[in-house]
Amino acid sequence: MKTLITLLLLTISISSFSQAEKKKDSIIETYFNDLEEVIIVKKKETYVQKSDRMIFNVENSIVSEGGTALDVLARAPGVVVSQDGDLAIRGQQGVSVMIDGKLTQLSQKELANYLKSTTSSNIKQIEVITNPSSKYDAAGKAGIINIVMKKSPASGLKGTAFTNYARSRKNRTNSGLNLSYNKDKFGIFGNYSYTFRGEEERKLFNQIQYTEASRQEIATTNRQFTITDEPLTSNNFKIGTQYQVSPKTNLEMYIDAKIGRYENIANGGNILLDNNNQSLLDVATYNNSKENWYDYTYALSGVHKFNNEGRNMNFDLEYETSKFRSRQFQTAENTDDSNPNSINDRRGFIPSLLKVYTAKVDFTNPFQEKHTVEWGFKAGIKNNENPSLYEYYENNEWIVDLNSTNHFEYNEEIYAGYINYKYQLDKINFQAGLRSEYTAIVIDQKTLNEKYKSDYIKWFPSLSIKYDLADNHSFHASYSKRINRPNQFDLNPFRFYNDPFNYYQGNPNLIPEIADAAEIGYSWKNIVMATLYFNQTKDVFTEVYLYNPEENTTITTQVNVDKSYNYGTNITNTTKIYKWWSASTLFNIFENRYMGNTFNNDRITPIVTCNLNVQNSFTISETWKAEANAQYQSKSNVGIYVRDDFFDFSIGFSKQILDKKGSIKLNITDVFKTKNYNINSAIGQTSIDRRYNLDSRVATIAFTYRI
Repeated sequence: MKTLITLLLLTISISSFSQAEKKKDSIIETYFNDLEEVIIVKKKETYVQKSDRMIFNVENSIVSEGGTALDVLARAPGVVVSQDGDLAIRGQQGVSVMIDGKLTQLSQKELANYLKSTTSSNIKQIEVITNPSSKYDAAGKAGIINIVMKKSPASGLKGTAFTNYARSRKNRTNSGLNLSYNKDKFGIFGNYSYTFRGEEERKLFNQIQYTEASRQEIATTNRQFTITDEPLTSNNFKIGTQYQVSPKTNLEMYIDAKIGRYENIANGGNILLDNNNQSLLDVATYNNSKENWYDYTYALSGVHKFNNEGRNMNFDLEYETSKFRSRQFQTAENTDDSNPNSINDRRGFIPSLLKVYTAKVDFTNPFQEKHTVEWGFKAGIKNNENPSLYEYYENNEWIVDLNSTNHFEYNEEIYAGYINYKYQLDKINFQAGLRSEYTAIVIDQKTLNEKYKSDYIKWFPSLSIKYDLADNHSFHASYSKRINRPNQFDLNPFRFYNDPFNYYQGNPNLIPEIADAAEIGYSWKNIVMATLYFNQTKDVFTEVYLYNPEENTTITTQVNVDKSYNYGTNITNTTKIYKWWSASTLFNIFENRYMGNTFNNDRITPIVTCNLNVQNSFTISETWKAEANAQYQSKSNVGIYVRDDFFDFSIGFSKQILDKKGSIKLNITDVFKTKNYNINSAIGQTSIDRRYNLDSRVATIAFTYRI
């Protein structure tokens, strides 16, 4: 009889679970009912496909433990990370990054350093949103990546403490603490993490200069090799409080600080050969770049419920100030006695001060039974000041380099408004919206006494529909228009040296990219999901390079080309092979096609690219689990470059201890050391082959304890 009652209670509990959909802040969803002590526990899948996004539950991935946010993004579905930290979704660059739903304002370099200094232990999940609604900022032609951090809503004192040690070519370590205390109407939360990341990379650049554009006869060959030592140290902390002003009004305020330093010590060489393979130049190079940043964000947000039917208002006020300091020293010593030429030492002082003011308000208004209107406004004001100073050493004194030194100031204002309509029937979910953004930009080249001004207004429609054909079948379709604006680094026309022979130069004439994206998809039982997608982008940013044979320097910059097309199909499958073995497979095949004049080339040869990601989870026992993750991508276009194929295989094990309050995890990423970043290109009279031997094989042991 007891067994029969227990089975009956389980049946009722499962039935009530199947009719409920709740969101919890844990990888384990727990549902309670009033029938004695029966508890049904459902574990979240590592990858979850929604109609508008793919969700990667990071806290459920053993392989991701002990890494950084940038490491985790490299394992997110459809996301590829370049050697410099650039992000791409489905093979397309131009990605916006949000932290807990708030758009980051950092430059690409600053963002890469921040992601490298953010531990994966603080990340709950990654959301890859390819076709956002008009409620989201229109920035990011390829879509939005939202990094959701861990946060406990439970009452009382809760938290986690973690520490880990890793070894690649250098040592890495990370430790931190997350705490929250909630009682009645009041709550306080905070976290702190310390990160040290040692890294060594090995680079080999080969460059051939031809006598003419048909590239039949070699004029010179340039070979550069570099070994870098790149220690990064960061201290990140966040502290905040929540208060329930009334049963319908809640407020939250916090301070978020990111303080860090990074150094790039590079030793290498540069050899220049003529068409007879005779040495024209042979130098030993040394580059030391030291960077420090101090980033503080002060935020106040709140929500007010007007009634119990879902009518509410949310607001956010935010101020961010970021100080960035870079000091560079470069030297090159001629080791060829037959060549009397010498190369001047160089040094640079590159400070930057960023200030961002953001205000946003959103309203949700349900009316009748199945209709909802969302609308809101957002204002953002950004100021970035960059007084850079470069000097070279000549005749026993440091002389200001007027070709590189510049006082650059960038001012940007964006004012946006949107309206979004939702309609829900039993089997149909419909959503349509329109967003308008007014942008005003002022670029002040104070050194040259030159100003660039531009302002424009753009409209961004969005549309999505989901139709449930039956209990196990559904279809969805969506469309959105998006924008990718050049940042202050892209627009600054003065030089940023990587070493004495390579520098980047911004282009103040860059105009924004405008993208139209559409996709249709099918889902069966949330087990098999397939999507066809298409993206057309006008005025595409394309990185180009120009070789100066007289100075043996390569200049890299960006230009606009007419348009590009990105199209393909994405298939996701989640299968429970055995009771103890489940697998998630993500397959993406796509092609990038660029159209436009780039150094007298009217197009870049497109490449069909396949990306396959297979994640296997194994339950060995109640307390032992294992994971194996494999990713392969064939050759692909990266603007004017072609990236070689790569393969990554990673494994991990976890063991629960201390009455399941603690866990020990061991993982090894890139076991076979096959995740290298190799690119090559040939445009005009120059061909380039760049090979990066990345520090990607890392063994990590991590300990986490739940308080």
